[in-house]
Amino acid sequence: MWLAYVDESGNTGTNLNDPDQPIHWMAAVLVPEDQILTIRQALDGIVASVSGVDDSAELHGSELFGGEGPWRGITPSERIRVYEEALMLLGDNGCEIAHASVDKRKMYSSNRRDLHPHILAFQFLAEKLQRHVRSQNDPMKQRALIVADESDENNHYQLQLLRSMQDGSGGIGKSIALTNIVDTVHFVESRVNRGVQLVDLVAYALNRCCRIWEKREAGDSVSAGDVTLEEMVEDLITPYIRTWRVTWP
Repeated sequence: MWLAYVDESGNTGTNLNDPDQPIHWMAAVLVPEDQILTIRQALDGIVASVSGVDDSAELHGSELFGGEGPWRGITPSERIRVYEEALMLLGDNGCEIAHASVDKRKMYSSNRRDLHPHILAFQFLAEKLQRHVRSQNDPMKQRALIVADESDENNHYQLQLLRSMQDGSGGIGKSIALTNIVDTVHFVESRVNRGVQLVDLVAYALNRCCRIWEKREAGDSVSAGDVTLEEMVEDLITPYIRTWRVTWP
């Protein structure tokens, strides 16, 4: 069975017109159940290798990349090393990635303002997970359990949505039954769960790279740090994305 660790990036709640966060991203890192402890111990070791940072420090994408929170005062090169070594664990441990994204600008300019981008992204991601695990040849990989970062605003709605979709009666618009997603959504505090922290790094990198690409298209300059992040996404994330990638709508 897979554990599907889920987190988001670019969440502005019901504010659909934030120019700094135009896309709501939700990502999942699927970890084979026999690799969960290995990844947790490896991430613990990566954090412990940084002088001046507490061993329990959280790996949070925006803080790690920007040098904030527990990563304040750590050199950019050291923070990039930590980010890169963490992402390398994906390929080293047979992990796979799924993601869904919602363009809030298009929602704002249409008649879809009543829909919450977080709930939409969660449904799209759950459907992608369902299709992916159902297609596996190995019976041991045809089930997934979702473990997600706590979000007080949306926890209840995600639980209700998943349950109704498992029963084949719910979902927004045309949806599919989640017959291969087991149990419910298990919410945990990200600060105590390395799996959720790992997917946070993935979600943040995907979100930021999307904005970097928009900068390039507009002819704006891109920082050296952003170029490095682009390279990490290309080398360490993109090869393991297993689902359809187009932003909705």
